[in-house]
Amino acid sequence: MRLKLFVKEPQKIHLQGGVNFRDLGGCRMADGRTVKPGLLFRSGALDELTTEDRETLAALPVTHVLDYRDEAEAWRKPDSLWRDVQYERVPANPGQWENGASPMQLLSYAVDGQRAFAFMNELYLRLPFGNPAYRRLLTWMRAPETPHLVQHCAIGKDRTGVGSAIVLLALGASRQTVIEDYMATETSLASYRGRWLATVDKQRMGAKYDALVCMFSACEAFIKTALDAIESRYGNMADYLKEEFDLDYADRAVLQVRYLE
Repeated sequence: MRLKLFVKEPQKIHLQGGVNFRDLGGCRMADGRTVKPGLLFRSGALDELTTEDRETLAALPVTHVLDYRDEAEAWRKPDSLWRDVQYERVPANPGQWENGASPMQLLSYAVDGQRAFAFMNELYLRLPFGNPAYRRLLTWMRAPETPHLVQHCAIGKDRTGVGSAIVLLALGASRQTVIEDYMATETSLASYRGRWLATVDKQRMGAKYDALVCMFSACEAFIKTALDAIESRYGNMADYLKEEFDLDYADRAVLQVRYLE
């Protein structure tokens, strides 16, 4: 019988204005240990946080915010930050695509669900490699003073999904655990997705509505694409972590002592 992803109820974080905000605490690793609660969080944009939300995050405390959004995204919806928090924005989107456009610009050309799926699949093929945002994430995790950090993008699904997968792999999670954590977004994001889709005219959008639904959905095939790409290029996760992030066995053991119980 397969072990459950969460062996205990993870710490509840009630945010009035949060999007897909989750604590990785309680997530079980392959050796049976679990992620300590209150240290590693994942989220969508933090621009709609209320005063009470900011007070909650300051009290936990969440000390570091790593924002994966592009400059234009962050400018349109700047994070609503709290006292004594260290904020850094390192875009996670692949820097250059075939025509030089950003992924979000390219998505506008996805006129139906099938093309949107192909676009998203390509994004997941590229995110895990040579990505300065994820290197920054691992640098923070390895800092002498353990940070209480949240990594986030626009809705906490794609760029944050791959970032969270890398965190879990570094801590010793199985492939199945990574997939299950990713798919938890489908439930966590449901309310926000429903509210957002309710603002558009489905009939008027036609096939583009399906593309929009694809963009707002956590599809198991996407995270599998990323994991398969890693295994295809490096053969195993250990070599991937070593080559991409300079994390060898001893380094991972230090992180496991720090973040697992």
